[in-house]
Amino acid sequence: MNRITTLTIVSGLGILLGSAGCSGPTKRGIEARKAAVSRFDAIRSRVDFDQADQAFRAGDLISAKRHLDVAISKVDDDPAYWVLLGRVYLENGSLGDAAKSFDRAHEIDPRNADACYFQGIVDQRLDRANEAVDHYLSALEIAEENAGMLVAAVDTLIGEERFEDAERLLKDKGGAFRETAAIHHLAGRVAMFQENWGDAVDHLDRAVLLDDEDQWMLEDLARAQLGAHRTSDCLETIKRLEGIVTDRVEERELLRLRGRCLVDGGRLREAREVFLDFTNLNPEDVAGWIEFGLVCLEVGDHRRVVKCGQRLVVLGPDRFEGYFLLGQAALEERSFDDAITLFGRASEIAPDRDEPRLALGMACELAGRYAEAYRAFAELAERNPTDPRVRKLLTGVGESLD
Repeated sequence: MNRITTLTIVSGLGILLGSAGCSGPTKRGIEARKAAVSRFDAIRSRVDFDQADQAFRAGDLISAKRHLDVAISKVDDDPAYWVLLGRVYLENGSLGDAAKSFDRAHEIDPRNADACYFQGIVDQRLDRANEAVDHYLSALEIAEENAGMLVAAVDTLIGEERFEDAERLLKDKGGAFRETAAIHHLAGRVAMFQENWGDAVDHLDRAVLLDDEDQWMLEDLARAQLGAHRTSDCLETIKRLEGIVTDRVEERELLRLRGRCLVDGGRLREAREVFLDFTNLNPEDVAGWIEFGLVCLEVGDHRRVVKCGQRLVVLGPDRFEGYFLLGQAALEERSFDDAITLFGRASEIAPDRDEPRLALGMACELAGRYAEAYRAFAELAERNPTDPRVRKLLTGVGESLD
């Protein structure tokens, strides 16, 4: 080995030995090492978070919580971790822990829309509607293009029957979502609750135009069209729904809706056939028998009026409608005493309803029992002092008594 090579080796060894003999890493080296460890922890925590997210989406809340605990132990200042942890608690029903998690996410990043939104869900489940609306609107301020935040706020107001507030909020904030079906759907629902049927149809028509495969929008449209007395449009919408609906309960309600639509349009004989089918398919449905009986009464089908009345007395002995229908059938047969007994029973069951009391008074008058008729009409007049029809009936019976 020549001298130059030997010197090179010796010099190299000297450098290595000198380094080994230092007291420790420099300050800069320590900071670099900490930064490297931090970066490594961040990478590993993200892997744990991704696993937690996958487990959450699969419904495995235990694994999701375990992976999140590991992720947060490495990095505790990522708001996404705390939001997902809060959602795990939400699914478990641990509302207090969920609220704390969303609060922590909000502390880390006050502009995190998800933290506000899910905190609103916590409020809603705790029956704190005002706080829920505030959180949803805070989320909307952050995520201005997310219609879901506005939908949540308006839906909460509808659930609280604060329809005017819901309407005002839609007018203030809904302009940015003119092409969003859900916003028009909500506007239509608000109008329906306020019985503004024309506005309801307009909004729901628009909603269906934007999303013609949404069953619930179509159902609400049909009901709005019924309220607006648009019989042909309502029947057309029901026909569209019949091509979509497969659930038996929903099919039953569509059949009921078709019958009501036909009644509203004055097509009573067609309605009678629909309700005949309905009661055959749903023999325990009290409302169906009531509607069937009333339609039969209107078209003079007294044999079926009796059948409906008898069925209702069995299905709903604590309801007045069965006795009322049987009383009407007795009147048709001019069996006035029977009619009086039946209408009297109906009045006892539903003392606050006008129909059985009115029918009782008329049956008493037809039977020549004017004092009883006068008492029945006098009670109605006391309840309805401005109704000229009741006053006329009372006056007529009073003259007979004189």
